[in-house]
Amino acid sequence: MATILIALLVVILAVPLIYLSTLKGEFEVSRSLAIGVDRQRVFEKIKDFKSWPEWSPWLMHEPETRLEYSASPDQQDGWYSWDGETVGAGRLTHLKFSDSSKIEQKIEFLRPFKSVSKVWWELEQLDEHNTLVRWNMSGSMPFLFRFMTKKITEYVGKDYATGLAMLRGVLEPGAEYPSFSFDGIVEKPAQNALTIPFEGDLETMKTAMAEGFPKLGEFAAGNQDLTSGPPFTCYHEVDLEVMKFKCDMALPVNREVAETGFELKHFPAGRFYKMTMKGSYEFLELAWYQVYSHLQMQKIKPQKKAACFEVYENDPNEVSHTNEITTSIYVPVK
Repeated sequence: MATILIALLVVILAVPLIYLSTLKGEFEVSRSLAIGVDRQRVFEKIKDFKSWPEWSPWLMHEPETRLEYSASPDQQDGWYSWDGETVGAGRLTHLKFSDSSKIEQKIEFLRPFKSVSKVWWELEQLDEHNTLVRWNMSGSMPFLFRFMTKKITEYVGKDYATGLAMLRGVLEPGAEYPSFSFDGIVEKPAQNALTIPFEGDLETMKTAMAEGFPKLGEFAAGNQDLTSGPPFTCYHEVDLEVMKFKCDMALPVNREVAETGFELKHFPAGRFYKMTMKGSYEFLELAWYQVYSHLQMQKIKPQKKAACFEVYENDPNEVSHTNEITTSIYVPVK
Protein backbone atom coordinates (compact mmCIF):
# COMPACT_ATOMS: atom_id res chain seq x y z
CA MET A 1 0.00 0.00 0.00
CA ALA A 2 2.80 2.40 0.88
CA THR A 3 4.45 1.73 -2.49
CA ILE A 4 1.19 2.53 -4.30
CA LEU A 5 0.74 5.78 -2.37
CA ILE A 6 4.30 6.85 -3.14
CA ALA A 7 3.77 6.08 -6.82
CA LEU A 8 0.55 8.12 -6.85
CA LEU A 9 2.31 11.00 -5.15
CA VAL A 10 5.11 10.92 -7.72
CA VAL A 11 2.56 10.97 -10.55
CA ILE A 12 0.63 13.87 -8.95
CA LEU A 13 3.83 15.89 -8.63
CA ALA A 14 5.14 14.94 -12.06
CA VAL A 15 2.05 15.89 -14.10
CA PRO A 16 2.26 19.69 -13.54
CA LEU A 17 6.03 19.60 -14.06
CA ILE A 18 5.62 17.76 -17.36
CA TYR A 19 2.97 20.29 -18.37
CA LEU A 20 5.25 23.21 -17.51
CA SER A 21 8.07 21.66 -19.55
CA THR A 22 5.85 21.85 -22.66
CA LEU A 23 5.27 25.58 -22.26
CA LYS A 24 7.37 28.31 -23.82
CA GLY A 25 9.09 30.39 -21.17
CA GLU A 26 10.55 33.10 -23.42
CA PHE A 27 8.63 36.29 -24.17
CA GLU A 28 9.09 39.56 -26.02
CA VAL A 29 7.02 42.74 -25.75
CA SER A 30 7.15 45.87 -27.89
CA ARG A 31 4.95 48.97 -27.87
CA SER A 32 5.46 52.24 -29.72
CA LEU A 33 4.04 55.77 -29.77
CA ALA A 34 4.84 58.96 -31.68
CA ILE A 35 5.70 61.89 -29.39
CA GLY A 36 5.74 65.45 -30.71
CA VAL A 37 9.22 66.52 -29.58
CA ASP A 38 12.69 65.96 -31.00
CA ARG A 39 14.60 62.75 -30.27
CA GLN A 40 17.18 64.34 -27.96
CA ARG A 41 14.51 65.54 -25.54
CA VAL A 42 12.93 62.08 -25.39
CA PHE A 43 16.36 60.51 -24.91
CA GLU A 44 17.26 62.83 -22.03
CA LYS A 45 13.94 62.21 -20.27
CA ILE A 46 14.11 58.41 -20.51
CA LYS A 47 17.72 58.10 -19.41
CA ASP A 48 17.09 60.30 -16.34
CA PHE A 49 15.76 57.72 -13.89
CA LYS A 50 14.75 60.49 -11.49
CA SER A 51 12.07 61.50 -14.02
CA TRP A 52 10.43 58.07 -14.07
CA PRO A 53 8.03 58.68 -11.14
CA GLU A 54 6.37 61.34 -13.35
CA TRP A 55 5.23 58.78 -15.93
CA SER A 56 5.89 55.27 -14.61
CA PRO A 57 2.85 52.98 -15.13
CA TRP A 58 3.82 51.06 -11.98
CA LEU A 59 4.81 53.71 -9.45
CA MET A 60 1.41 55.42 -9.82
CA HIS A 61 -0.05 52.39 -8.02
CA GLU A 62 2.13 53.04 -4.99
CA PRO A 63 3.55 56.59 -4.98
CA GLU A 64 5.19 56.00 -1.60
CA THR A 65 7.39 53.22 -3.01
CA ARG A 66 10.92 53.41 -1.61
CA LEU A 67 13.27 54.52 -4.42
CA GLU A 68 17.06 54.60 -4.48
CA TYR A 69 19.37 55.93 -7.19
CA SER A 70 23.01 55.44 -8.06
CA ALA A 71 25.37 58.41 -7.93
CA SER A 72 24.77 59.17 -11.64
CA PRO A 73 21.45 57.56 -12.57
CA ASP A 74 21.37 59.23 -16.02
CA GLN A 75 24.71 57.78 -17.12
CA GLN A 76 25.87 54.37 -18.38
CA ASP A 77 25.84 51.86 -15.49
CA GLY A 78 23.49 54.19 -13.62
CA TRP A 79 20.52 52.56 -11.91
CA TYR A 80 17.46 53.03 -9.80
CA SER A 81 15.79 50.51 -7.51
CA TRP A 82 12.30 50.23 -6.08
CA ASP A 83 10.97 48.46 -3.01
CA GLY A 84 7.24 48.63 -2.41
CA GLU A 85 4.59 46.79 -0.48
CA THR A 86 2.44 46.23 -3.57
CA VAL A 87 4.63 46.85 -6.65
CA GLY A 88 7.38 44.46 -5.53
CA ALA A 89 11.10 45.13 -5.63
CA GLY A 90 13.80 45.29 -8.27
CA ARG A 91 16.42 47.33 -10.08
CA LEU A 92 16.75 48.86 -13.57
CA THR A 93 20.25 49.58 -14.91
CA HIS A 94 21.52 51.45 -17.99
CA LEU A 95 23.84 49.18 -19.96
CA LYS A 96 24.56 51.18 -23.10
CA PHE A 97 23.62 54.39 -24.92
CA SER A 98 23.82 54.50 -28.72
CA ASP A 99 23.90 58.24 -29.39
CA SER A 100 20.32 59.36 -28.81
CA SER A 101 18.75 56.55 -30.86
CA LYS A 102 18.88 53.60 -28.47
CA ILE A 103 19.04 52.86 -24.75
CA GLU A 104 19.82 49.34 -23.54
CA GLN A 105 18.89 48.36 -19.99
CA LYS A 106 18.75 45.39 -17.64
CA ILE A 107 15.79 44.88 -15.33
CA GLU A 108 16.14 42.65 -12.28
CA PHE A 109 13.01 41.61 -10.41
CA LEU A 110 13.52 40.54 -6.81
CA ARG A 111 9.92 40.36 -5.66
CA PRO A 112 7.30 38.88 -6.16
CA PHE A 113 9.67 36.48 -7.98
CA LYS A 114 13.28 36.67 -9.16
CA SER A 115 14.08 37.13 -12.83
CA VAL A 116 16.29 39.16 -15.15
CA SER A 117 15.17 40.59 -18.49
CA LYS A 118 16.51 42.79 -21.27
CA VAL A 119 14.88 46.18 -21.87
CA TRP A 120 15.68 48.52 -24.73
CA TRP A 121 14.35 51.75 -26.18
CA GLU A 122 14.53 52.71 -29.86
CA LEU A 123 14.05 56.37 -30.78
CA GLU A 124 13.36 57.16 -34.42
CA GLN A 125 13.33 60.81 -35.52
CA LEU A 126 10.29 61.09 -37.80
CA ASP A 127 10.81 64.76 -38.59
CA GLU A 128 12.08 67.88 -36.84
CA HIS A 129 9.36 67.81 -34.21
CA ASN A 130 8.28 64.16 -33.89
CA THR A 131 9.91 61.01 -32.55
CA LEU A 132 8.67 57.42 -32.70
CA VAL A 133 9.43 55.80 -29.35
CA ARG A 134 9.60 52.00 -29.09
CA TRP A 135 9.75 50.37 -25.65
CA ASN A 136 10.86 46.74 -25.76
CA MET A 137 11.43 43.91 -23.32
CA SER A 138 12.53 40.29 -23.69
CA GLY A 139 13.22 37.59 -21.16
CA SER A 140 12.00 34.30 -19.80
CA MET A 141 9.76 33.29 -16.94
CA PRO A 142 11.09 31.10 -14.12
CA PHE A 143 10.20 27.44 -14.77
CA LEU A 144 7.43 27.26 -12.16
CA PHE A 145 5.86 30.46 -13.57
CA ARG A 146 5.85 29.46 -17.26
CA PHE A 147 2.07 29.18 -17.19
CA MET A 148 2.03 32.97 -16.80
CA THR A 149 4.14 33.75 -19.90
CA LYS A 150 1.21 34.65 -22.17
CA LYS A 151 -0.42 36.80 -19.50
CA ILE A 152 2.85 38.56 -18.63
CA THR A 153 3.28 39.52 -22.29
CA GLU A 154 -0.24 40.96 -22.34
CA TYR A 155 0.16 42.75 -19.00
CA VAL A 156 3.56 44.28 -19.77
CA GLY A 157 2.23 45.41 -23.17
CA LYS A 158 -0.63 47.30 -21.54
CA ASP A 159 1.71 48.82 -18.95
CA TYR A 160 4.09 49.93 -21.70
CA ALA A 161 1.19 51.47 -23.67
CA THR A 162 0.10 53.32 -20.51
CA GLY A 163 3.63 54.49 -19.72
CA LEU A 164 4.24 55.76 -23.25
CA ALA A 165 1.01 57.75 -23.21
CA MET A 166 1.94 59.26 -19.84
CA LEU A 167 5.48 60.00 -21.08
CA ARG A 168 3.96 61.84 -24.04
CA GLY A 169 1.87 63.87 -21.59
CA VAL A 170 5.02 64.92 -19.73
CA LEU A 171 7.01 65.82 -22.85
CA GLU A 172 4.50 67.16 -25.36
CA PRO A 173 2.39 70.21 -24.44
CA GLY A 174 -1.22 69.75 -25.49
CA ALA A 175 -0.90 66.02 -26.20
CA GLU A 176 -3.62 63.56 -25.28
CA TYR A 177 -2.70 61.40 -22.31
CA PRO A 178 -4.48 59.65 -19.43
CA SER A 179 -4.16 60.32 -15.71
CA PHE A 180 -5.49 57.95 -13.06
CA SER A 181 -6.68 58.38 -9.50
CA PHE A 182 -7.22 55.29 -7.34
CA ASP A 183 -9.96 56.51 -5.03
CA GLY A 184 -10.59 53.44 -2.87
CA ILE A 185 -13.63 51.47 -1.75
CA VAL A 186 -16.94 53.35 -1.76
CA GLU A 187 -20.62 52.60 -1.23
CA LYS A 188 -22.43 53.30 -4.48
CA PRO A 189 -26.11 54.22 -3.93
CA ALA A 190 -29.00 52.58 -5.75
CA GLN A 191 -30.24 54.24 -8.93
CA ASN A 192 -33.15 54.04 -11.33
CA ALA A 193 -32.23 54.74 -14.93
CA LEU A 194 -33.63 54.85 -18.43
CA THR A 195 -31.61 52.38 -20.47
CA ILE A 196 -30.70 51.21 -23.95
CA PRO A 197 -29.56 47.56 -23.83
CA PHE A 198 -26.69 46.24 -25.95
CA GLU A 199 -25.13 42.84 -26.61
CA GLY A 200 -22.33 42.26 -29.10
CA ASP A 201 -18.68 42.83 -29.98
CA LEU A 202 -16.48 45.83 -29.19
CA GLU A 203 -16.70 47.64 -32.52
CA THR A 204 -20.47 47.23 -32.69
CA MET A 205 -20.71 48.49 -29.11
CA LYS A 206 -18.73 51.63 -29.98
CA THR A 207 -21.17 52.35 -32.81
CA ALA A 208 -24.17 51.66 -30.58
CA MET A 209 -22.82 54.02 -27.91
CA ALA A 210 -22.13 56.74 -30.47
CA GLU A 211 -25.82 56.56 -31.40
CA GLY A 212 -27.38 55.69 -28.03
CA PHE A 213 -25.87 58.23 -25.67
CA PRO A 214 -26.81 61.24 -27.86
CA LYS A 215 -30.41 59.98 -27.74
CA LEU A 216 -30.24 59.82 -23.94
CA GLY A 217 -28.58 63.25 -23.95
CA GLU A 218 -31.38 64.77 -26.02
CA PHE A 219 -33.91 63.37 -23.59
CA ALA A 220 -31.94 64.74 -20.62
CA ALA A 221 -31.77 68.21 -22.22
CA GLY A 222 -35.53 68.31 -22.47
CA ASN A 223 -36.15 66.88 -18.99
CA GLN A 224 -33.48 68.34 -16.73
CA ASP A 225 -35.66 68.09 -13.62
CA LEU A 226 -35.99 64.35 -14.26
CA THR A 227 -32.34 63.35 -14.44
CA SER A 228 -30.45 62.62 -11.22
CA GLY A 229 -26.83 62.25 -12.31
CA PRO A 230 -24.42 61.73 -15.20
CA PRO A 231 -24.99 58.98 -17.79
CA PHE A 232 -23.24 55.66 -17.36
CA THR A 233 -22.71 52.20 -18.82
CA CYS A 234 -23.48 49.14 -16.72
CA TYR A 235 -21.51 46.10 -17.89
CA HIS A 236 -23.39 42.93 -16.97
CA GLU A 237 -21.17 40.46 -18.85
CA VAL A 238 -17.72 40.92 -20.38
CA ASP A 239 -15.86 38.20 -22.28
CA LEU A 240 -12.39 39.54 -23.08
CA GLU A 241 -11.36 36.34 -24.86
CA VAL A 242 -13.76 37.05 -27.73
CA MET A 243 -14.43 40.72 -26.84
CA LYS A 244 -18.17 40.30 -26.33
CA PHE A 245 -20.18 42.61 -24.09
CA LYS A 246 -23.63 42.71 -22.55
CA CYS A 247 -24.41 46.12 -21.11
CA ASP A 248 -26.88 48.95 -20.63
CA MET A 249 -26.35 52.55 -21.69
CA ALA A 250 -28.12 54.44 -18.94
CA LEU A 251 -29.43 57.84 -17.83
CA PRO A 252 -30.27 58.03 -14.09
CA VAL A 253 -33.68 59.49 -13.25
CA ASN A 254 -35.41 60.46 -10.01
CA ARG A 255 -38.90 59.19 -10.89
CA GLU A 256 -40.82 57.09 -13.39
CA VAL A 257 -41.94 58.67 -16.63
CA ALA A 258 -44.28 57.30 -19.26
CA GLU A 259 -43.54 56.74 -22.96
CA THR A 260 -39.87 57.66 -23.04
CA GLY A 261 -38.88 55.07 -25.63
CA PHE A 262 -36.33 53.71 -23.12
CA GLU A 263 -36.48 50.84 -20.64
CA LEU A 264 -36.55 51.80 -16.95
CA LYS A 265 -34.25 49.64 -14.80
CA HIS A 266 -33.21 49.57 -11.15
CA PHE A 267 -29.52 49.32 -10.25
CA PRO A 268 -29.03 48.29 -6.61
CA ALA A 269 -26.57 49.81 -4.17
CA GLY A 270 -23.29 48.05 -3.55
CA ARG A 271 -19.69 48.09 -2.42
CA PHE A 272 -17.29 49.14 -5.18
CA TYR A 273 -13.70 50.10 -5.78
CA LYS A 274 -13.63 53.46 -7.55
CA MET A 275 -11.00 54.73 -9.97
CA THR A 276 -11.16 58.07 -11.81
CA MET A 277 -9.58 58.62 -15.21
CA LYS A 278 -9.04 61.97 -16.87
CA GLY A 279 -8.49 61.73 -20.61
CA SER A 280 -9.94 60.60 -23.91
CA TYR A 281 -12.32 57.65 -24.00
CA GLU A 282 -9.67 56.01 -26.21
CA PHE A 283 -7.75 55.28 -22.99
CA LEU A 284 -10.64 53.45 -21.28
CA GLU A 285 -9.28 50.00 -22.14
CA LEU A 286 -6.05 50.89 -20.35
CA ALA A 287 -8.04 52.34 -17.45
CA TRP A 288 -9.94 49.07 -16.93
CA TYR A 289 -6.68 47.14 -17.07
CA GLN A 290 -5.04 49.46 -14.53
CA VAL A 291 -7.89 49.31 -12.03
CA TYR A 292 -7.87 45.50 -12.04
CA SER A 293 -4.08 45.53 -11.72
CA HIS A 294 -4.44 47.83 -8.74
CA LEU A 295 -6.96 45.51 -7.10
CA GLN A 296 -4.60 42.58 -7.56
CA MET A 297 -1.68 44.53 -6.10
CA GLN A 298 -3.80 45.59 -3.12
CA LYS A 299 -5.15 42.04 -2.69
CA ILE A 300 -8.73 43.29 -3.05
CA LYS A 301 -11.03 40.66 -4.53
CA PRO A 302 -13.56 41.78 -7.15
CA GLN A 303 -16.98 40.17 -7.41
CA LYS A 304 -16.56 38.47 -10.75
CA LYS A 305 -20.24 37.97 -11.59
CA ALA A 306 -21.52 41.35 -10.43
CA ALA A 307 -22.00 44.31 -12.78
CA CYS A 308 -19.35 47.03 -13.26
CA PHE A 309 -20.04 50.70 -14.00
CA GLU A 310 -18.44 53.34 -16.22
CA VAL A 311 -19.76 56.80 -15.28
CA TYR A 312 -19.25 59.77 -17.63
CA GLU A 313 -18.85 62.63 -15.15
CA ASN A 314 -18.81 65.50 -17.66
CA ASP A 315 -19.83 66.22 -21.24
CA PRO A 316 -16.86 65.79 -23.65
CA ASN A 317 -18.43 68.48 -25.86
CA GLU A 318 -18.14 71.03 -23.07
CA VAL A 319 -14.43 70.69 -22.21
CA SER A 320 -11.58 72.58 -23.86
CA HIS A 321 -9.35 69.50 -24.16
CA THR A 322 -9.89 65.74 -24.09
CA ASN A 323 -7.54 65.55 -21.09
CA GLU A 324 -10.35 67.18 -19.08
CA ILE A 325 -12.87 64.41 -19.84
CA THR A 326 -13.57 62.64 -16.54
CA THR A 327 -14.72 59.03 -16.23
CA SER A 328 -15.31 57.09 -13.02
CA ILE A 329 -14.96 53.31 -13.01
CA TYR A 330 -16.67 51.22 -10.34
CA VAL A 331 -15.66 47.58 -9.81
CA PRO A 332 -17.78 45.54 -7.36
CA VAL A 333 -15.66 44.11 -4.55
CA LYS A 334 -16.23 41.63 -1.76
